[in-house]
Amino acid sequence: MERIVNTGDGGLQLVQAQLSDIGLRRKTNEDALGFFVHEDSPPTQLAVICDGVGGNAAGEVASQLAVETVERSFFGAGNPVDPVAALRRAIQAANAEIQVQASRDPGLTSMATTCTAVAFRGDSFHVAHVGDCRAYLLRDGEITQLTEDHSLAEEYQRRGEPLPASQQALANVLTRCLGIEPSVAVDTVGPVRYGAGDVLVLCSDGLTKVVTPPEILKQATLFAPGEACRALVILARERGGPDNISLQVLRAREGKAL
Repeated sequence: MERIVNTGDGGLQLVQAQLSDIGLRRKTNEDALGFFVHEDSPPTQLAVICDGVGGNAAGEVASQLAVETVERSFFGAGNPVDPVAALRRAIQAANAEIQVQASRDPGLTSMATTCTAVAFRGDSFHVAHVGDCRAYLLRDGEITQLTEDHSLAEEYQRRGEPLPASQQALANVLTRCLGIEPSVAVDTVGPVRYGAGDVLVLCSDGLTKVVTPPEILKQATLFAPGEACRALVILARERGGPDNISLQVLRAREGKAL
């Protein structure tokens, strides 16, 4: 199902769709998605994707708790004056809330999650990011990854070093996530200007493990957001669906006020 919202900038609209699939090898879906709108002037849209850390207790609880806390904190005092500062506070709040809930219930001990959130306002957006859910910008036939994975493999790549043979099995281990430490470093990107025809894709690593950026570009450009979500999930499942598969696709277009 697609959702259409006005951005409040010269008739620009966002067409949003999202989809989450358990995949073919997991017993539970530890991903969580959220899309929230504050219509007071200036209108602000918030998109969130979280992936509960595999192997940790109650990853699905941590991811859903993060989505809910990010939304509640971001809009807690109404429409935030400074979206990027509000994103940082919201993710820190989610980190703290996960730890509080884990301390109250032994069954939730060590629960953790990744979190990528995007705040749209007018003709620009900001990204805040912890973990390995990715944000891609699709523009003029090209795809750009806006986030950096906080993983062991990515850390070695940033250093320009090969991943040691002894570490290959740990390539996807996260170096940063919510719920483990009292505070967490939050990466931010933006403001990024966008216009009609631009597409933003937020996705969990269940998609990017088996679907390449050029393939994401092709499907999200060729199809409307709802159909693009379905096509990409199908493609990931055809390739084994080794993890939960979740994504949001947001396309900017010119349109009349709703």
